[in-house]
Amino acid sequence: MILRSTLLSRRIFGKGALWCLLIPVIFCGKLHAYYETYIGFRLFYWWYLLCNKRWICIVYFGGIFIIGAWLITKRKRLKDSINRLYDSKEYNSAFVIKEFPGHLSSFCTGCIKPVIVIPEGMLRDDAEIVIKHEETHIRLGHLWILLAYDILRVLLWPNLFLHLCVGYMKRDLEDICDTVTIQRNGIDVCDYGETIIGCAKNMMLARKKLGCGNGMSFAWDDSYRVLRKRLEKIVERRAYNSKTIIAGIALMIVAVITTIGLIKVNSYKRINDIGMISSVCYTSNPEDVYTDFDCAVVTDFDDEYIYVDGKALMERYPEAVSEDGWFYFAVGGFYKIPGIGGGGGWGEIDAKEIHEGTIRIQNHTEIDIWNRIIMWL
Repeated sequence: MILRSTLLSRRIFGKGALWCLLIPVIFCGKLHAYYETYIGFRLFYWWYLLCNKRWICIVYFGGIFIIGAWLITKRKRLKDSINRLYDSKEYNSAFVIKEFPGHLSSFCTGCIKPVIVIPEGMLRDDAEIVIKHEETHIRLGHLWILLAYDILRVLLWPNLFLHLCVGYMKRDLEDICDTVTIQRNGIDVCDYGETIIGCAKNMMLARKKLGCGNGMSFAWDDSYRVLRKRLEKIVERRAYNSKTIIAGIALMIVAVITTIGLIKVNSYKRINDIGMISSVCYTSNPEDVYTDFDCAVVTDFDDEYIYVDGKALMERYPEAVSEDGWFYFAVGGFYKIPGIGGGGGWGEIDAKEIHEGTIRIQNHTEIDIWNRIIMWL
């Protein structure tokens, strides 16, 4: 947002490209720097502890469900409203054109089967400009971009900036569409601007009637000041070189992929094996849980058995010689990030059965179907 308002404030395609920075951000959650550096630990560990609570998980997934259902419902209502409109017989396009019987701010919607909606009774010259504009939105993939952004908003809904920035993204997509439509179709700048002003008059009414804000509206603006800036950009626009734009897109794709690669290299893997680290608990003293980093007590384990050095175990818990109790062993497992994981196995043995030498204990694996799903994700 800082770059958009400063260095690239007058670069229409540059501002649009900035939104691609959201793609690498999605992959940043497992960076080593968050957990293994002093600054990262101080800045983010409080958030990590908060999110590690069960009620937070319930609220988070509940929010995903509610916001996702709300957005899906809005899109379905818009689709149902559009299906009740009649097809235009006066205008031809590669996409379906519907006419609305009344005042409306023209818009397009629908990723798989795009539809262009225009108000009935528009002047033919204005209608042709509007249709070409909406066709440009569809061909540039703007409807797919908005869908992807909505999915991101649902998954990361606690981030309020994602919700506040929807309007800014639409403005940038509109500026790109204006520039491309004018140059590709050789439209006069004054005619184009007059058409925008005419459509903008019906903007607020259109939102109330069909909810066209779910798509890309020809005059989608939220204030007079924004509309004025859009008109100024149209008047001041300069012709662009198609080859330069294509080269810029290719460079942007390479930069995004490279950034994602660098992030992945410096992040935890999808599944991280805990390895030979194990823990021992004695029931007569449950507060003294021994973490066996050096493999002094638990020397090895496999899918069937846990192997324990009886002599080392009694040296660690000498009170077990004269007391009745049980030893419990937890071994192996995996983690996504430190503290978030599961799996592994466990075993138990009566303290009376401990003897010097290697003791073989049955390993009860904790890898169930839920763990396997989490490991795969």
